[in-house]
Parts: sequence; structure tokens; C-alpha cells
Amino acid sequence: MKVWSTNVKKTIIILLFFCNVSFGQEKTVIHKSIDSIEEIVSRLIKNDSIVEARTVLDTVYKKYQHTKHNNFWVIYNYNYGVLFNSSAKFKEALKYLLESQKYSNKTPNKLYKERISGMILRIYREVNMYKELDSLYAINIVENKKNNSVAVFLNYTDYVISCMRRKQYKKVIDTTNKAILELDAFDFTDKSKRIIKSINKVVRNELKLHLAMALIEKKEDYKKSYQLLGEVNKDSLLFVKRERDQYLRLISQYKARYFYEFDKNIDSVFYHQSLSNKYQEVYIKKLKERASNASDFIYEIAKNKNDTEKLSIINNTNIQLKKNYAQISFLISFLLLLAIIFSAYVFRSYSQNNKINKKLKDKNEELLAVDEERNQFFSVMSHELRTPIYTIQGLIEIIENTTNETQRKEFLKTLQFSNNHLSSLVNNALEYSKFRLGNVRLNKDAFCLDEMLQEIGNSFSYQLHKNNTTLHIDISPRTETNVIGDRLKISQLFINLISNAIKFTVNGNIWVKVIQLTKIENTIMFRFVVKDDGIGIEKELQADIFNGFKGVNHINENTGGSGLGLYIVKKIIEDLYKSSIQLESKKDKGTAFSFDIEMKQNLQTITTINLKGKDCEKILKGYHILIVDDNKINLMITKKVLESAGANCIIVDNGVEAIAKIHKNNFDIVFMDVHMPGQDGLQTTQKIREFNKKVIILALTAVDLEKNIKKIGQSGMNGIITKPYKKSDLFQKIRSYPLK
Repeated sequence: MKVWSTNVKKTIIILLFFCNVSFGQEKTVIHKSIDSIEEIVSRLIKNDSIVEARTVLDTVYKKYQHTKHNNFWVIYNYNYGVLFNSSAKFKEALKYLLESQKYSNKTPNKLYKERISGMILRIYREVNMYKELDSLYAINIVENKKNNSVAVFLNYTDYVISCMRRKQYKKVIDTTNKAILELDAFDFTDKSKRIIKSINKVVRNELKLHLAMALIEKKEDYKKSYQLLGEVNKDSLLFVKRERDQYLRLISQYKARYFYEFDKNIDSVFYHQSLSNKYQEVYIKKLKERASNASDFIYEIAKNKNDTEKLSIINNTNIQLKKNYAQISFLISFLLLLAIIFSAYVFRSYSQNNKINKKLKDKNEELLAVDEERNQFFSVMSHELRTPIYTIQGLIEIIENTTNETQRKEFLKTLQFSNNHLSSLVNNALEYSKFRLGNVRLNKDAFCLDEMLQEIGNSFSYQLHKNNTTLHIDISPRTETNVIGDRLKISQLFINLISNAIKFTVNGNIWVKVIQLTKIENTIMFRFVVKDDGIGIEKELQADIFNGFKGVNHINENTGGSGLGLYIVKKIIEDLYKSSIQLESKKDKGTAFSFDIEMKQNLQTITTINLKGKDCEKILKGYHILIVDDNKINLMITKKVLESAGANCIIVDNGVEAIAKIHKNNFDIVFMDVHMPGQDGLQTTQKIREFNKKVIILALTAVDLEKNIKKIGQSGMNGIITKPYKKSDLFQKIRSYPLK
């Protein structure tokens, strides 16, 4: 419970005054003490001293509970409504406010009429009773303007906040502009300093903040919104103390959106988002303290109410004492039972509150950790993604202006390397996200281990040449390389491990070894080893290199990297293959990673497609193919790739045209994009299957397979080819379906 040290003296004087006044002075005291009660209760609520404010009201109530003066009941019920509103008990608050309104209507001057209506409007806002809010708002505005009352601006503010919640941003903009103009024109000459500060400054600040928020939501006048955010941030001390951290969080959040949507300054986005998160933490902490005070307040009310009930029962029992002793004994026993039950209830509620608070604390710590990891993820990935993107942009301009064919080939090699690096970063980021969500599974593909490793090695030729490092692929004799497994996941393992080895190996060697440990029927256990003679890893850093962003401590300023590669390697081996990865490393001696993986032998022969020479031009000769994709560039690329292998292609950019083409033509294969505007690929395939069950339809898409593979199969598609794809894989897939 908070101590309101600055108000102790004044509060005690007021309480003693109320407790000692004579009945004959009652009317005068009630009339003179209205402002005193209001001032003390208001100040205590602002300091979150909820229980103390209740004590003031209840002390007055005990003295005047039998009074017939309506003014007292107006003040008493109004302030109790304010107390419950501050404790987020809106149903109870509305009950007291309506009671106060009833007594107010009985007073000659309609005491507190504007205050009560304004507070009821705020309750409607808090509980989303928008129909009632709109009706009362119109009435309040008319009354306020008629009386030239400053309460009109409080009603404007509550209405604006409700419109923001309803996403009625146009109304927010119109209302705030109107309110600010009226504030500028309002005459505050005869108003107190407290009124001037709370209305002309605090309310003005809130209106400007919501105007800035609405402009950004409507994507209108970003510069004006940023100027307004700067002004309210500069005057942040004018905000109500209880809500200041929440308003500062909103200012930082919308500044982050300004830099993201308009100014395109990613560093400022991260800075202001981080600031917003910090204010959110402070606000949540204070909110918990406030909730604790509110719990004490509700408990004290319940206790006080229960005590009153007990006294009433005891008085009734004394009256009946002479008539029936047995009844008295029964009532006393009943009261004791009630006390025991109530004590048990209070104890249980207290224990439950402790459990809930602990859960909230643990959850908050967990969310803060997730938030910190997310911020680190975006910070690292944004930095890493910029390098290949800037390289690609620069090389395109250089290649356009270079006429020397030798130089163009070298630039193209560098461009291909940057593209591969960018693709690897994106794949790692996506894989990291999937593992965090637990949304990863293994697929079954038929492939040759030796060919896969050779392709991966070739993709690193530029980096190997740049580092003057040699890659050795060593497959032990009598090792079965024609296997069935998840080629993409196995490729990711070797791409990340080889890439990691190249970073830390200059003028050296890298060895990739494949050893067949056992073969039981068609199940083969392989041991894979990736070893280098580079700089090695210091012993104290080895424990962290698989832990995502902690692994970046091993990455120095010369090598760079996101730190996700080895994390993904470990997750694939341990979570998907239920195996383990071993690390052996010595500083300046090199590093070796080894792991065992089980795969099935492929009993069918895999036909390798040669993409070099003139034979490539006839691989798909005779195939009649329809390509469906809403992206013009994708259509052009896919058509060129297939036609280069001899296929006859027709392209359309929507599902409706695709259905019409299939009605009129006899296609061997249809490549269908999954995500298209209007009628998507899944809906188009379902409609095609209504009249054509035989045509081969393949999904050519970049969607997340883990989430969409079931939907794709249910739609009637025969298979999936993911983008980006290798030409050999694409042609192999097409050749697996014979010509009609």
C-alpha cells in the first residue's frame, strides 16, 4: 500500500473535521467540503493511493450515512465511481456513476452533471459500448458548448480515443483538428491554473498525439505527423503521470513507423522500436503495482461490506436473545462458519493472486527474452543482407558499362556468388524461424550423394579461389550414394559447414568425407565429416558456436556472418535426424565436424541429365507445357528455361485463362503458381479437376511447404517444384512424366 506523505496532514485534518462536526452544522459542512473531498480523493488517485482514497470517502460516509442531503450522495457516489474506474472495475464504476446522476438530477443546480456525464462517456469508451458512447457524446458536446465549459475538450479526447480503437481515422483527424482550433479560441482568463494546465496543455498534447497517429495510419502527411510527434515528445511531462509511459511508448512506436514507411531509415526504426519496448516494460511494471493497489482496494471493500453484514446480524440477534437462546447459538455458529469460509476464500484468493503474478512475471521475462532475440535477429540480418544486395546492385551497373568480355565474366562470377550468398542468408533466416515455431519436417527425395556434394563444391568455387583453398571430396569405397532422403536439408548441412570452413581457412584445405558405417537391408548409416586446417576455434568459445546469435562471438570483423548456420546444422541433426554433431578443434590447427545420419537406399536407377552441349536443347522436345503465373518476370524466365530444352510453352497470368486454355488444348504438363490474385492456383486446380483428371499439374512456387503441402495435395496437384530451382531438378521432374 502506497504512503501519500505529502497529503497526510491535510487528510487527517479533513477526517477529524468530519468526525467531530455536530449535526446542526451538517448542511454547512457538506456544502463547504465538496471541493476538499474532491481535491483529496483526486490527488490520492493520481498517486495510485486507491485504498487511502477509499478511507477518506468511507470516513465521511460513516458520519453522514443517514443524511438526506442529495449533494452528499452526488459527491460520494461520483468519487466511488472514479475509484472503481481507476481500478479497472468498469461495471461497478458505471453503477456508482448512474447512482450519482440520479441524485444530481434532484439538486437545484444539477450538481456535477457535466463531470458525471463525462465520466460515464469514459466508461463507455473503456468497455467498447460505442453505440451508447456516440449517443452520449453528441448530447455532452451540445451541453458543454451551451455552458461554455472546458469539459467539451475532455469529451473530444474520449471520443477521439474510441475512434482510434475503431480504426475510424478520418473522424480522428477531423475531430482533433476541430478540437485544437476551439482550444486556441477558448478564453481561459477566468480559469484556475490547474484547469489551464489540464485542459489547455495536457488535453492539447493528447489531441496532437492522436492526430499524428491517425495521419500515419491513413498514410497522409507523414511530415506533419512526425512534427506533431516531436512536439508532444518535447512536452511529454504534460501528460498525465499515470499514463505518461504509455504515451511515450506510442510516440516511439509511431516514430518507428514513420521511419519505416516514409523516411526508410532502418537504423532509426530499430532505435525507436527499442525505445518503445523499454517504455512498454516500465508501463507494465507500473501497471502491476497499480493492479496490486486495486486488489487491496477491492479486498478492503469486500471486508468492510462483510463487517457491516456481521454487525447487522448481531444486532438482530440481541433483539431475539430473550426469546430463543437456541436460535442465538445457531446464529453464532453460522457466523463462525461464514468467517471460516470467508477466511478460506481470502486465503485461496491470495494464493491464486500470487500464482497469477508469478506466471505473469515469468511470462513477461520470457516475452522480454523473445523480444531481445527478435531485435538481435533483425539487427544482424539487416546488416548481413545489405552486403550482397549492395554488391548485386553495384555489379549490375558495372556489367552494363563494361565492354571487356573477360572482365564481364569475372563480374558475373562475383554476381553469382553474391546471389548464392543472399539465397543462403534467406534460407537460413527462414529455417531459423521454422525451428523457433517447431514447424519443420523431413521430406523424401531420390538423389545421388556424390553428385549433390560435387554441385555444392562447384557453387563455392569463387570463394575457394579467392581464399586460395582446396576442397577435397572423399567418398569411401563401396559406399552406396544412390539414396532416398531430404536432399534440401542434407544440402543445407554441407552448405553451412563448408561455408563456415571457408570463412576461417585461407591458403589451406577443406575435406568432406563420406563413410558408410552399416547397411541393414535398405537402411544405410552414413558418417559425414567436414574438416579444415584453418584458424580453429578457441576452447572457451566452442560451447556457444551452435547457439544462434551467441555464435557471432566467434565471427571476427574480417569474416562476418549471421551466426545462424551452425545453429541450423545442429537443429537439423538433433531435432530431425535424432542424432548428434561432434566438434574437434584446436587454435591454429583447424576444425572438424562429424555426424551420423541414416537414409534409405534407392533401388531405382537415377538418370543424370547433362545440361552441357547441344543435347540439352532436345531434353524436353515434344513436351507441350502451360505456365500459369501472375508475375510477368517469372513467366518469362520459366518459359525461356523450358524452351531452351526444346519444350513448346504457352503462358497465361491468371487462373481463369488457364482453365480456358486447358479446355481447348492437350497439354502434357501444367506449371501452376499457388498464390495469384482473384482465383489462386489451388482453386484453379480444383476447377480443372472437375473436367480433366489426367493432365499433370505441378506447383511451381516459393511458398512454405511445411504449411502448404497438405493443401497443395488436396487441391489435385501431382507434385511440387520450389523456387528457386535447379534446371537439372526441373528437367528431371518433367522427364519423370512420359509424353502423351
